[in-house]
Amino acid sequence: MIKLFISDLDGTLLGMDHFIKNEDVDALKQLEDRGIPLTVASGRMDHEIKEVLKRVGVYGHRVSQNGAFVFDKDSEHIYSKTFDSQTAKEVVDAVEEEPMIKTVSTADETYTKEHNKWIDIISEQLFHDIKIDPNMTERFGTSLSPSKITLHGQEQDVIDAFNRIDQSFGKEIDCFISHETCVDIMPKAINKGNGIRSLIEKLGIEPHEVACVGDSFNDVAMFELTPHSYVMSTAHNEVIEKANTTVDHVHEAIEDLEKKGLL
Repeated sequence: MIKLFISDLDGTLLGMDHFIKNEDVDALKQLEDRGIPLTVASGRMDHEIKEVLKRVGVYGHRVSQNGAFVFDKDSEHIYSKTFDSQTAKEVVDAVEEEPMIKTVSTADETYTKEHNKWIDIISEQLFHDIKIDPNMTERFGTSLSPSKITLHGQEQDVIDAFNRIDQSFGKEIDCFISHETCVDIMPKAINKGNGIRSLIEKLGIEPHEVACVGDSFNDVAMFELTPHSYVMSTAHNEVIEKANTTVDHVHEAIEDLEKKGLL
């Protein structure tokens, strides 16, 4: 039986302009009523996940920034990890010439070195403004502890950048495409799968008692954790191949679990 339901946000539970389907909200509330808690696992920050949970109207555990920070539904800290400052500086310096917008996230803020129109566009999809700091790299390890480095751009630029970064830093960092417009660079061994493992260990739940739904490459690690994995039909074919069942909406995953007698 399923004891924990996990959902990604962007492209899964959360649409453009922060839209959430009423059918998905109803299904998640019904799960909560049955004693099956929700976990949101996202590349977004913890305070953004809390805002989404507030809008959905349910309590939930939180795996933010692709597993860099993990909190239970009572906001008890379970796990966190940020970059060592030297590695973060080396990565930021190495991607300086990439034809993309670069941002650096900490536990609760997002920074970039200079303002342009693309920063405003990216900010519109966040629940907070991106801060401009030309000296952010110099602050690494002192007043700024980077947890995620992100490159934003066109799909082909994203693919090319991912390949170059993975080839250059693959032994020192984890890198994956979290959206067709984003490459996320994380500390080594930080991913949704490991973040969820730390959570279910704390909760005393086994992997086969977990179901999850997502839509991108950063969801593959959680697909591999459980036999009850669902992927959005809009996902890349390589992502779809990693999950067990394809759906169009989050509520369809929950309905499928019901049909299988797992709830």
